[in-house]
Amino acid sequence: MRSLLQKLFFLVVPAIILLSQNVFAMAQIMPLDEVRSGMSGIGYTVIDYRGVIEPFNVDIVGVTGGSGKGTTSLIMARASGALMERTGGVLQGMSGSPIYVDGKLIGALAIGYKETSPYTFFITPIENMLKIWDMPDNRAFDKPAVLVERKPAENQNSTENNSNEDNSTENNSTENNSAEVTTPTETDDDLDNLGEEKTAIFFNGFDNNGLDFLKRELEPLGFKDFYAAPAAGSRTIINHTASLVPGAPFGVAVICGDFTLGATGTVTAVENEKILGFGHSFAHAGNVNYFMTDATVIGPLSGTTSGGIRIASTGDIIGRINQDRDAGVAGILGKFPNVVPITVRVKNNSLNTIDTYNASIAYNENLLPKLGVTVAYSALSKSMDSLAEATVTVNFDVKTNAIEDGFISRKNMFYNDTDVGQIAIIELLQALNLVCGNVTNESDIFNIEVNMEVDQERKSASLVSAVPDKKDVKPGQTVNFAVTLQPYRKPTETINIPYTIPLATREGTLTLDIRGGAIIPTAQAAPTGIITPTTEPPAKEYERRIKNFINAGRTNQIVVEPTLTPAPKTEKELKQALESAKKAQERVLKSGRKNSAPQTQKFDADYIIDNVIQVSVNVGSL
Repeated sequence: MRSLLQKLFFLVVPAIILLSQNVFAMAQIMPLDEVRSGMSGIGYTVIDYRGVIEPFNVDIVGVTGGSGKGTTSLIMARASGALMERTGGVLQGMSGSPIYVDGKLIGALAIGYKETSPYTFFITPIENMLKIWDMPDNRAFDKPAVLVERKPAENQNSTENNSNEDNSTENNSTENNSAEVTTPTETDDDLDNLGEEKTAIFFNGFDNNGLDFLKRELEPLGFKDFYAAPAAGSRTIINHTASLVPGAPFGVAVICGDFTLGATGTVTAVENEKILGFGHSFAHAGNVNYFMTDATVIGPLSGTTSGGIRIASTGDIIGRINQDRDAGVAGILGKFPNVVPITVRVKNNSLNTIDTYNASIAYNENLLPKLGVTVAYSALSKSMDSLAEATVTVNFDVKTNAIEDGFISRKNMFYNDTDVGQIAIIELLQALNLVCGNVTNESDIFNIEVNMEVDQERKSASLVSAVPDKKDVKPGQTVNFAVTLQPYRKPTETINIPYTIPLATREGTLTLDIRGGAIIPTAQAAPTGIITPTTEPPAKEYERRIKNFINAGRTNQIVVEPTLTPAPKTEKELKQALESAKKAQERVLKSGRKNSAPQTQKFDADYIIDNVIQVSVNVGSL
C-alpha cells in the first residue's frame, strides 16, 4: 500500500469548492429471483444538453444464464417510449441507467444486443453491483486537493450542465408514454448471443497525431472507441462536496488538465458518499485509482443498430473511482486519487514560440508510463504543428523515491526526418517504466517535468579527425585533441577536447576511441565469454540500473576512451593481461598519486555525433 504521507495531490487548475452536499439512502431493491418475464418498469437517464433526468419504458424479456465471460446472470429487456424514439435506441453512455420495477431497483442498463434491435439490452442485476462496495480498497488516499489554473481551450465553447430539481428516481409515477410496446421474439438460444460491452473513450486536447499515438498505446489495454469530447472550459474545478443521484451522468477519467481522457456513464445507485454506475467495467482493472468527475451530456448520436452513442465529456473532479469490476464501477464522493502532475514546456526555435502544457495523471502503474509519454508526445506535436524533419533536445526530471537522490534526470538530443516525437519520448518511457517496474518495492512518482527545444533542421555531425597536441605522454598528463566536425550541410568546425591519461595506463601505444555518446564500439558489444554473476542485493542492483540509465552516453556527447581489446582467448593470454595490469597498478601505488582520471571521459557537443574515429598516442613511464 502506498504511503499516504508520501503522496501529494497536485492538479493543474485553482480550487473552487462547492458548498452543498446531499445525503442519499440506498433505494429498495428487487432480488434477481423475483424478476419475471413480462414485468414492466422504468429506467432513468440523461440524453441531451439540458441535463434533465428522463424516464424510458422497460419490458423484461427474461433472465439469461450468464454472458460466458465469468459474470453471473443478466436480465434481458427491451426499451421503448418517447425518449427511445428520440435516441433511436439504447446508446453507449447510457450504461448504468437504473432500472426500477414497482419502484424497486433491479439493476443497471449495461450491454447492447449484438446485431439486432437497438432497443434490446441487458441489465446487470443490482445484487452483483452491490458486492463491489464490499471489495478491498488498498489504494485509498485522503489528502486535500490542490489545483493550478489551466489555459482556456481555443475556439471551443463549453456547455453548461443544467441541474434539475425534480430528478429524483424514487418517485416512479412519471407520465405514461403512448408508444406501443412490442414483445420481442428472441428465443432462449439467442440469450447468450450478447454484444460486447463497449466503453466510449472521450478525449480532449490531443491533435490528430497525438490521438493516433494515444490509440497505439492504449488499444492493447482494451481502449478502442475514441471520440472527441467538447471542451471543458477555461478551468477545472475540484468539487469537494458534490452530490449525484441515480440516473445522472458521471465520468471516469485517467487524465485531467490541458489533456483529458476518460469515459462517461450513468449513476445506478447512491448510498451517502458511495456511488455505483456503468453496469460494466471501464477497463476491468480491479482496485483502481481514477478520477471521478461529473459529466456534461451534449446529445445522442444514433446508429442503425446498437452502435449509437451519447456524446458527453468528463467535467469537474468530484471524487475517486476505486473499483473497476465486471459488474460496474464504484467510487467515493469527496475523496480524491493520488496523482502524478506532469508539465511539458516546448520551445520551438523555428516558430519562435514557447508553449506550456499541464495535466494530472491518476496514479496507475500499468497506465502511467503510457499516459505520461502520450502527454509529452502530444504537447510536442501540437507545438511543432508539423511532421517534417526536426531535432529535439529533451530534458526531463522525474521526481521519485525510487533512488536516494530523489530524481531521475536525463538530457538528450534526437533527430528524425519525420515525426521526431516518436523517438524523442523513448527515454522518458524508459524512466517511467524503471520506476513502475520496481520488483523489490513499490516506488512513487511525485512529479514529471519535461522541457523540449525544437529546431526544424538536422543537427547532426560526423567526426572527421582528431589531432593530439603531443604524441608522447605520461600517465596523469592531459593531451588536447583538435577534433574536426562535419555538421550536416554546414562548414566544418574544430573544437578542443582534453583527455587526461589514467594513471593505471600501461606503457606503450594507447589507442583511443572518439565517438558519439550513443554509439557502442564493436568490441564492447561483442561477447567476452566471461560471465560475472551479480552478487549485490536486489534493491542495490535496481538502484544501479537506474544510475546506469541516468549516466548512459548521450547522442550529443563526444566520448573519449581506450579502445577495448578482445577478451583473452587462451590461458596464456589471460595470464599476460593480468600481469600487465598488476604492474600498471603497482606503478600507480609507487607514484604516491591517489587520484586518477576515469578511463571514459565525456564532453558535450552542439550536434548529434553519428560516428567513431580512432587516434593513438605513446604512453611512457611515470
